[in-house]
Amino acid sequence: MKRLNSFLYTKGKFGKGCIRSVDTNNEYLYSKAMYKTKIKKEDLPDDYIEFRSGTIRYMTGYLKTSGVVDIDYTYFLENHIFKDDYLYISYKEKLKKEKTSYGRERIVNYDICICGNDIIPVLLAIEKNSNINIDKVKEKIYYKVSWYKENCKDEYTREFGNRDIDIFEEYK
Repeated sequence: MKRLNSFLYTKGKFGKGCIRSVDTNNEYLYSKAMYKTKIKKEDLPDDYIEFRSGTIRYMTGYLKTSGVVDIDYTYFLENHIFKDDYLYISYKEKLKKEKTSYGRERIVNYDICICGNDIIPVLLAIEKNSNINIDKVKEKIYYKVSWYKENCKDEYTREFGNRDIDIFEEYK
């Protein structure tokens, strides 16, 4: 059994200045998108979920969904469902919020955040593998989907048709 000591492994690593990803065809994974390991995808246990996110330059990543201590979700009310939304994950402590110089709240002590369409599958895996309550995050997501349906009717119809959906059932 290989020793796993990271909550994030990626198929590739951040390049110079974190602007690009490199070495994405290597069979070995990178810990935290930076450190080469001798771990392959097959070595990861079931509590790691595959995902893609702009926060890891859209490389394929594998995120540990057990041992999560706290989560939060932020969203923008725009004409796309999850592109600019973020799921913040902490493995060490409760998440803390601070006010920015513009008066907005931001989360400051997360271990990783992910954005995009893999928010729901990651959240459902956290619900399954970690002993935390995700109801507040689900409420925010239900609100976002309801807003999206009401205010971005064409986009909603393109994605989900003319039907009411349970967003969590759509991603199962």
